[in-house]
Amino acid sequence: MKPALSAALLLSAALASSPAAAGPLVLYVTVPLCSSAQIDCGSSVAGRPGDLEHNLYWGAIFGARRFFERKNSGWERVELTRGGAVFLERGVYRRWFPRQGEAPLEELVVLQAVHGDAIDQAVDHFFHMAAEGARVAFQDGSRPRDEPVAVAGYAGHNRLMDGKELPAVAGGARAPIPSFVLACASEPYFAPALLGVGSRPLVMTRALMAPEGYLVDALARGLGEGLEARELRARAVAAYGKWQGLSPREAGGIFAAR
Repeated sequence: MKPALSAALLLSAALASSPAAAGPLVLYVTVPLCSSAQIDCGSSVAGRPGDLEHNLYWGAIFGARRFFERKNSGWERVELTRGGAVFLERGVYRRWFPRQGEAPLEELVVLQAVHGDAIDQAVDHFFHMAAEGARVAFQDGSRPRDEPVAVAGYAGHNRLMDGKELPAVAGGARAPIPSFVLACASEPYFAPALLGVGSRPLVMTRALMAPEGYLVDALARGLGEGLEARELRARAVAAYGKWQGLSPREAGGIFAAR
């Protein structure tokens, strides 16, 4: 049995090379927009691969950005920036988690929207980050910041099911980080490759599913609370069951045991 990995250990590893005594827990999630040319997105509008306002995975009611920005979400938007033709928009969100006997933990969730037609680049972007590590620069009010990413996530269509191959990872100095993939049947397609490059898969799936914003929110909260991998999966199961109207057993069948 694989040992459980807590968010506290993830944070310690991410900050091991930092001169700071403590720092934020940064979760970076790559979100390729849903494209009707690839899968059924529910409607023609929701499947427009460059439509930030209405896309199923971004601006629709359960899309990642809209879910984090809903009323009383508990997340504060730190920054929202528009990009280019591929990396369309990026949002940075913050939440503080109390810790007994310590200062509150700052968690930052970076949501990166990628044009649905560039989904192959989205997959490569995620995989390189999980395999090699990364930092993210953003503006926090008047203060520029540059922080290490502790966990890499992917929420979108499983492009590997269409025959996409994962990119080669360069040798030399790398700092792989834990990861999760919210996509249909991500366990058999992504997990072996992630393990092979040193990235510990935290939450993966084994069936068809909807990689929507409430799942990203559930995992982000769980990491902020210091949950272990098995507990993170339980949070995903509970969130999916709640929002999809499924029984615990039905929802549990969606997520791979870790």
